[in-house]
Amino acid sequence: MNVLILYFSGTGNTKAVAEEFYRALILRDYTVEVHSMEEKFNPPSYPYDFLIVGFPKYYEYPVLYALNYLDLNLKKREQVIPTLAYCTQSGHSLTDFSGLERLLRKKNHRLITSKSFPYANNLMIFTMFSSTTPEVLKENKRIIKSQIDPLLDGFFLGKESKEKVLRPISILYHFTAVVFTKLMPIAGMKYSPSEECIGCKICACNCPRMNIRMVQNKPVFGRKCIFCMRCINACPVNAILYKGKKSTQYLERGE
Repeated sequence: MNVLILYFSGTGNTKAVAEEFYRALILRDYTVEVHSMEEKFNPPSYPYDFLIVGFPKYYEYPVLYALNYLDLNLKKREQVIPTLAYCTQSGHSLTDFSGLERLLRKKNHRLITSKSFPYANNLMIFTMFSSTTPEVLKENKRIIKSQIDPLLDGFFLGKESKEKVLRPISILYHFTAVVFTKLMPIAGMKYSPSEECIGCKICACNCPRMNIRMVQNKPVFGRKCIFCMRCINACPVNAILYKGKKSTQYLERGE
């Protein structure tokens, strides 16, 4: 049986969970392909029997970048495809997967399992959000590893296990996601390079939205930012400022 794993990951948290699913599936003798949504990969080209999709949660909702990708790239299948969806987040709140479920249903994919994994806060530019300590990150990763196999057991047996929120909350989450997705590109233009910038182009080359262009060997930020934090955290000299201020970089640690 073939399993396809598709994920979008800003700074590595969602990718790390995708790799945990991959390792568990290989031990079960499944044939598995793992692809980032940023790759030039055509999902219909792989004859998968099961689908796993992962993404970070922004504004209490799956990142719209990932939903748009799935809407454009998943094709409607003749045979129903069981699907497992997960998201990574900094806290412990439930996620509204209802929009994703409706999208999958149009493609004849059936959402069997949905799960939120508390991982770590990588949104370090806002002081209102505290950083995740190495000890908490290490424990979160241990818990995630312990949850993978039980999730897969139920998933392959077809036992539904889906996170759900009340309808009024679902509407609020979706509205918040749409509003912030519209506003964040404007806020994203408040990034700028410091004098320490070495013109290495790592931020521009790694931006998932191709929102950064180099002008006179310095990054210039456009209006397509989704606040994935990859540019700040990938910079080798921490030279990207937000509103003129330097922030602490998020380093995926805690092994």
